[in-house]
Amino acid sequence: MNHVKLFILVFAFFCFSTAFGQEKRQIDSAAESVNNPVKTKIAANGSFKQPITIEIFSSKEKDNQNRAVVNGLTVKGVIVSSAVSSVGNLAGAGGGAAAASYAATGKAANGNIKITISQPETGDEASTFADEKGNFSVTLKHDTLHTIYVNGVEYGQIKLKTKHDTAKNSISNIR
Repeated sequence: MNHVKLFILVFAFFCFSTAFGQEKRQIDSAAESVNNPVKTKIAANGSFKQPITIEIFSSKEKDNQNRAVVNGLTVKGVIVSSAVSSVGNLAGAGGGAAAASYAATGKAANGNIKITISQPETGDEASTFADEKGNFSVTLKHDTLHTIYVNGVEYGQIKLKTKHDTAKNSISNIR
């Protein structure tokens, strides 16, 4: 009889540890996808005419309107120069030094580009200038839909989502 009880106890322990280990691996995998951001190109709105595109570090997740989701309150990204047919659009949209640099070199001077990310309803806003390689980083206070502005011109939108909510949703999706 003691052998049967021992067998049942060992079997129950084995089943529990196997199930817990598999759930832990799934949770670790979900957390890993949250912590390994990818560069996502943000689509510019139709009125944006400057010769650049913006890529941000985000999850692979998109919201219901196909906007990139950033996990956390810090938005990191890079400005990528691209060719356009008219430098006048850059100058007319508040480009200033960036327009002059583009006219001389065929590339926008990334260090002269101001990135502002805001959410008017909450008053949440942060601004920075991109460095010479086009990198930028801003930290915001609210996890909601934000608008990106480049040199004061609306570029596009992103959805901010706190890491806590993302991890909680990942764990719920596993179960």
